[in-house]
Amino acid sequence: MIAAWRPLLARIAIEDDAAPALPALPAAHLPTVMEEWNALHDAVRGEPSERLNAVALKLGLDVAARRYVHARAVGRRILAIRTLGHLRDPSSWKPLQGELASANAVVSFYAAAALVQIDAQRAMPGIMNQLAERESWPGEAMARLLVDAGADVAREPIRALMLSLAPAKVPPLLPWLAHVDAVLGSEVAIELLRRHPDDAHIMAAALVVVLDPSVLPELARFAESADADVRKNLAIAYGHLGNLADTETVTRLMCDRVWWVRYRAGQALLKLKGMTADRLEAVRAHLTDPYARDMLAHVSAEAEIP
Repeated sequence: MIAAWRPLLARIAIEDDAAPALPALPAAHLPTVMEEWNALHDAVRGEPSERLNAVALKLGLDVAARRYVHARAVGRRILAIRTLGHLRDPSSWKPLQGELASANAVVSFYAAAALVQIDAQRAMPGIMNQLAERESWPGEAMARLLVDAGADVAREPIRALMLSLAPAKVPPLLPWLAHVDAVLGSEVAIELLRRHPDDAHIMAAALVVVLDPSVLPELARFAESADADVRKNLAIAYGHLGNLADTETVTRLMCDRVWWVRYRAGQALLKLKGMTADRLEAVRAHLTDPYARDMLAHVSAEAEIP
């Protein structure tokens, strides 16, 4: 069956001419052909995808998939979910939503992918609610999925949902969001920092996602946070975004009682835009805290700065 159908499906997808005659497809071999069809569909876009969908309808793969989606065997359910997603079948929305809540993380991920393929904007609320509980969902695959769906379609639903989630659900999602859309991740992180200035978990997660240097002055207050992770991540943010105007805040963090905060602050000092060997030496000369001086010597040695 594979020897017969794999080249035939490839020809249908690639060649823009009349579809060739299709051989008989016994019901017992439907899953095999469906697997081949899905594998090829994963590799194509545009008109080849439309041609594959047309042949799937002729073969009754849509009917079989709607039947398989209720199968007990996980592999058969996943095959059905992938097929319905590629077919962008709106009539399958309800069963796919049911699979989104599946206890099996792989099944739920494929259901999320299928729902996005069918209607990304409509799918976002359910997917975002699931993401907070689905640490095993592959971040790279989700990122590609949303890119394929179109960032403009997903952007505003994602923003609205991130800002409406319970605070405890937000920190695990911020790194994922920053990976999917770094600019949106930064915008959401800044808004969350303004809305939850006393939530250490949100602050720590948001600070390393911020991309806008203009907000650094309002973030300086987090140097006084009682949470060491917040202070450490603030130092990391200054290393990514800061300039010479931020030297005072960074050197204050280099006096912190926690070694990791001092270390990240020392690294940040070396990375500040405009920092030169002469200016670094001037900072060193004005340091009176022994911990800060030791840390500056430590990071300078790491960076091979005399």
